[in-house]
Amino acid sequence: MRISLRSLPAFAAIQDRPSGLSMAASYGASLLVFAVALLLRAWLDPLMPTGFPFLTFFPAVVICGFVFGVKQGILIGILSGMSAWYFFITPFRFDFSPGTLLAMGLYVFVIVTDLTLIHLIMRAYRAEIAARERSQQLADRQEVMAQELDHRLKNIFATINAIISLSLKNASSADELAARLRDRLTALGRSNLLLRGLREGEDASLQSVVFQALEPFSIVGTPRFQTGGPRVPIGGQTVVVLSLILHELGTNAAKYGALSVSSGQVSLTWQILPSPDQGEDLVIEWRESGGPRPEAPQAGSGGFGSTLVRRVIAGVRGHSDITYPEDGAFIRLTLPVDMLRPSQAETSTT
Repeated sequence: MRISLRSLPAFAAIQDRPSGLSMAASYGASLLVFAVALLLRAWLDPLMPTGFPFLTFFPAVVICGFVFGVKQGILIGILSGMSAWYFFITPFRFDFSPGTLLAMGLYVFVIVTDLTLIHLIMRAYRAEIAARERSQQLADRQEVMAQELDHRLKNIFATINAIISLSLKNASSADELAARLRDRLTALGRSNLLLRGLREGEDASLQSVVFQALEPFSIVGTPRFQTGGPRVPIGGQTVVVLSLILHELGTNAAKYGALSVSSGQVSLTWQILPSPDQGEDLVIEWRESGGPRPEAPQAGSGGFGSTLVRRVIAGVRGHSDITYPEDGAFIRLTLPVDMLRPSQAETSTT
């Protein structure tokens, strides 16, 4: 039934705005229907008793209104009424007697009723189309959300697997393993809570990710911690990766670096720079000062922190440079800007 209605010009125009040519054609076809109705009524006039001036015009109005549109039906209704009044009620003149006016009033009532019903049918059809489109949009949105959730869960489980594997290699006891896993999984959870708090279409700012990741170390908003850089929106897996890396850098600084002494300081800055491949990179620099003199790990024996940083940042096509100058550890993180948005970047790494 819906396909049959869709083939009629009046119903097709509800979904697809008709062109000027098709509108002119619909009015032309309506006038043709009127002409046929007028000729047929004239041909039947000698054979019919008095009192049926509108016999062929009623179906003409209904056909034009239902097939071509209510506006076309109104036009044919006016032409039909005037023709019936002039040619068949009182031939070749407009009579204003009470009987004639009553007949014309009944004609107008019937035509208005027919066209109103056609209008209501079309409005119901339009509402059904709108409801179907909304349902389809909702289904498409749910499918996208399901795919994004599936991809995000895969990334989270892969990150958790890396945390567990690296923690096992570097833990000397079960208690130490449990403590490390608890802290790092808590950091992972906070990053996902940050993502969940965003409205649809929003991205977290890099500054909010930094503050959220380093909040447990009680340095945010104090003279011991300085930040600087433009507002950079990020989302999806990049939020998780940076939260985990920053938490690990803060943990290492609290245990062995600048945050292990009261005089130590941390500076965290970021900027957008051109990359060698003609794109742009987000460059984040973590610099410690005022703490114990750092000791570089022996070649090939990097600890959990440096190994985690290298491994997880590679998951978003980034890389890290870790050095240990005398004044404190220096870590430089480089991420392609096109990996900061989950909608494009994550799908490319699925």
